[in-house]
Amino acid sequence: MSAPSFSPAMLQLFLYARCVAAHARTPRLKFQTAAEREKTRLRKLACVTVNQMHSAWMGRLPTPEPRARLWAVLGHFPSDFGVVLTHGGQEHG
Repeated sequence: MSAPSFSPAMLQLFLYARCVAAHARTPRLKFQTAAEREKTRLRKLACVTVNQMHSAWMGRLPTPEPRARLWAVLGHFPSDFGVVLTHGGQEHG
């Protein structure tokens, strides 16, 4: 069995899924409003910059440290699978 993907593109999908879930919890809000609130909440919890969060949302955050912090806030830890995040990708340990 291969290790799961912790790529920038996969992080983008997980962030989007979180925003969809946030919108489902508050259906009276427009999706964009619910998504912005959730992205801000996640960004602050992960201690990443606005630019880093924007890059993650676009699937283009290559830097390992902020990606690891965002994954942690989402409840997923690459190291649990023997994965080390690298610039733009990952290595299996």
